[in-house]
Amino acid sequence: MTSFDDVDPDVEAELASAFSEHEIDHDLGDEERDASRTRAREPKRRLPRPDLIGWVKRSRGSTAKPPSVKTPNKSSGPAKTSNKSSGPAKKSVGGKTRFVISDDAPRSERGTQAAPIGRSRFRERRIAVRRAAGRRRLRWVVVAGGVVVVALVALLLLASPILSIRQVDVEGVVYADPDRVGEVVASLKGDPILTADLSGAESDLEAIPWIKAARVSMHLPSRVMIQIAERTPMAFFRAVDGFNRVIDIDGRVLDVIEGDPVDYPPIRGTGPNLTPGDLVGQPFLGAVQLLNALPRDLRLRVISAAASPEGELSLELTDGVTVLFGRPEGFQDKLVGVVNEIKRQGSRSYSVIDVSTGEPSVR
Repeated sequence: MTSFDDVDPDVEAELASAFSEHEIDHDLGDEERDASRTRAREPKRRLPRPDLIGWVKRSRGSTAKPPSVKTPNKSSGPAKTSNKSSGPAKKSVGGKTRFVISDDAPRSERGTQAAPIGRSRFRERRIAVRRAAGRRRLRWVVVAGGVVVVALVALLLLASPILSIRQVDVEGVVYADPDRVGEVVASLKGDPILTADLSGAESDLEAIPWIKAARVSMHLPSRVMIQIAERTPMAFFRAVDGFNRVIDIDGRVLDVIEGDPVDYPPIRGTGPNLTPGDLVGQPFLGAVQLLNALPRDLRLRVISAAASPEGELSLELTDGVTVLFGRPEGFQDKLVGVVNEIKRQGSRSYSVIDVSTGEPSVR
């Protein structure tokens, strides 16, 4: 609501006279009052409503007196009307002066108000687009920075002695060469635990003849565990050079020793000069496979096995019994015949059980 506290005195006087029509009507005579009423019934032409609020504001900001309303000169003809209104419009009806107050803003002012609104929205949209692009750039910068930080931390950890191998534990070693195992352990100590070649260490350990499988695992921050599964020796034979070769179920030479082992039986006969890790052929391979296939009760009675130059196998049992197997083939059927024949003979004395032909015989 507009306040008129600071309105110029002359303007206030004009406004006061405009709103005192009812007082003027009381001062008129009967004839003038009738004429005034007749004129009031006539159709009235509505004049444009000036912008009184804008005019009052301009009056406040000006130190000069408000512009006076210029009465058009009758001799000069009708006055030209202007679209712009500089103050309240006056209307005289029956000697009375009326002011028409309008709140409608001119079209020119409405246009000047709409233009800044459009520019403001365009500016807000442009700022929003720039902010979105800035957020995307910031997101990429953060991601790239995180990757760089992770890479630097990884490099620092790899180069740090905190994660180097300081302890190596070995389990499962009984017969394997301790010097060769120690070489593998020494190659691991001091290396960064995250980049140490653990698979390479496993391959080096499995290259040792006694080791069948090896597993190397790391335990952060500085410990490595080596678990070893050794091969099982089955027998030994004497070679041409006079040294004994210990072999397993696969015929692999595990070791070369000078004395006779007591934990596993010998294979009589002269074998080839092999080095640890080599594989022996027939008939020594057949002899060790035969020993592995024996039933437990029969295995406990074995004193030794023998391989002839012709490649035939035989077993020497307790109580002076010899079992002839012949060629190293068909062990399962031959062993079944040996077991059945021993049960059939019972306590009777015999010295030879021959199953070389497939049919057991006793003599």
